Amino acid sequence: MQIKRRRRKPLLITAAVLGVVVVGFITWLVIGLINQKAELALTQTYELPELVSLKDQFKVSAGSYAVAVDGEVANHSELTTQPTASTAKMILGLAVMQAKPFEKGTPGETITITENDYNKYLWYLNNNGTNVAVTVGEEISEYDALMAVFLASANNMADTLAEWAFGSLDEYQTYASKMLSDWGLNDTTIGIDASGFDASTTSTAADLAQIGAKVLENPVLAEIVDTKEYNLPVAGTIENSNRLLGVSNIAGIKTGFIGDASGYCLATGYFTDDHIITAMVMGEPSRDLSFSDSLTMVETAQSLLTEQVFVKAGVLVGYYDSWWTGKVAIHADQGLIGIGWAEAEPKAELTMDGQTGTLKITVGEQNYTVSVSADVYTAEPSFGDRLGHLFGWQNTNGLPEEAKAEEPQTEEPQEEEPVEENTEPFTNAPSNNCTIKFGALMLINPNFTVEDEFIAARRGELISLSANYGINEHNTSNGDNLLDAEAAEKINEMVKAYEADNPGHTLETLSCFRAVGTNCGRLCAATGTSDHHTGLTCDLVDPVYGVSLDTSTYDSHPDWQWLKANSYKYGFIDRFPEAWAGGSMSEPLNVDANGSTGLFETWHYRYVGVGPATEIATGKYNNGQYDSLEHYLKSRGMVADLKNGSCK
Repeated sequence: MQIKRRRRKPLLITAAVLGVVVVGFITWLVIGLINQKAELALTQTYELPELVSLKDQFKVSAGSYAVAVDGEVANHSELTTQPTASTAKMILGLAVMQAKPFEKGTPGETITITENDYNKYLWYLNNNGTNVAVTVGEEISEYDALMAVFLASANNMADTLAEWAFGSLDEYQTYASKMLSDWGLNDTTIGIDASGFDASTTSTAADLAQIGAKVLENPVLAEIVDTKEYNLPVAGTIENSNRLLGVSNIAGIKTGFIGDASGYCLATGYFTDDHIITAMVMGEPSRDLSFSDSLTMVETAQSLLTEQVFVKAGVLVGYYDSWWTGKVAIHADQGLIGIGWAEAEPKAELTMDGQTGTLKITVGEQNYTVSVSADVYTAEPSFGDRLGHLFGWQNTNGLPEEAKAEEPQTEEPQEEEPVEENTEPFTNAPSNNCTIKFGALMLINPNFTVEDEFIAARRGELISLSANYGINEHNTSNGDNLLDAEAAEKINEMVKAYEADNPGHTLETLSCFRAVGTNCGRLCAATGTSDHHTGLTCDLVDPVYGVSLDTSTYDSHPDWQWLKANSYKYGFIDRFPEAWAGGSMSEPLNVDANGSTGLFETWHYRYVGVGPATEIATGKYNNGQYDSLEHYLKSRGMVADLKNGSCK
């Protein structure tokens, strides 16, 4: 019996150990249950589009150069620190606007010219420094002083402005140095003057390209550098020293020169409502090369850095995953078009607050955001609910059935179509029409209208087909045969090709640009709604086949048939194909949400660029059939609502 009693002790120990394990497991399970949170993740199929690269794109003579897009350096040569020359005045302008800010349209504070200021004028005058005349006691506004600094590159006014704003040149040096440090521009040194006349102010092309972007971001300074000439109270009329102003939509920014110390320097800027491109060249051997190289860099960047579709509306961007819901799909509420380049290392970050959240796209220092929504959302369950579902939830929410397999099935990666080079804005004419920024793909119809101001401004940007290429117009009252320069060059190529294919024949126009619409029913468009306002459109005929515009005569018009088959090769499209007319021409106008145009015109040809024209003519987004411009833009994610005239 004693032996049997001794054998019970190991059993008790084993039971105790098992009890501890069970209690520990239950405790761990309960604690884990209490702390269970929903997990959030990007889908494995979400990818940023392939971005363009600016690397090795430029061939220029400058000793040093850089290009920045939206303030982020996108391309540069080997960077060397060298004297800035008068491009240092960009730093002065930014410092003054930070220390003594004023609103666009106002003159700012008043500066009284002192005897010391007058002596500075005499000193620069005697030492061959650029200057503007001043007199003791003269009162000049802050705005006028900045005009003198940027347009006339007045060294005396630069020092006067710095001493007025900061008390002394030493204090200006301290202030400007800290400002640049705060911006992370650590390769720039402020010298003994504010003008850059002395070689002690130094920088790199990369720093100065970013500084130029900040100049264009400031409304007052952007207006100043984009001014061709200005009248000062004492000095009289001054002119902008940047001869590129207005070329290829260039706006400023600042020229500079210090003989052997730096050579010729030029900061050049280009900007739209959404993006800024700045180019900086330093150490050019001649002024002419500084301008030609800068123009090459800006135009190259314009052609390469086009907007791209980062996110399409409705695309699956991520999911919630929790014990009580399973996987719940998160989709983009809207599309996102942005600009970027390969070296910018784009990143995506998804954050949620309940059912809604944000997808943040970062390209370099440029941030874009898109609102997103979970298909369903269930708040975290209470402790009681967690205990009641200790062994799991029967989930009815979550991802679609095809995404609920053991290995979640998500959407196939989609190739994002970049907005092509021809969407570079063709016009500076202002309008509330959101598609004007699409350049050759601008859309004007009854749902995307333009104002009288746009029409008048657009007319001034066009050239005559007759004067430049000898293309005849039959109805001169319709618009003087005016067309955008690029479209005119392409239509001339198209006419020559038609003549080669059809000896003895030629194409002529009945109407290109129109400033005024007409109200003659279905075949006409009221002022503000006509595709002819774009300056990219012509009605084309071969006079041998007649000059009457009647769709019923299409079969007897080999010219229109040739255009339908060949015009896309030159960037033109049949703007109003029959399949997209929205019904017979006897029916009411029908410009709908899907892409119907409301018109059928076999003679009306519109320039959109070779790439888009090819995709429209071959039906890339329309099952191989000829597309409408409206449907094409919607399919590419550029237009959000065709019926109500809104863009992405």
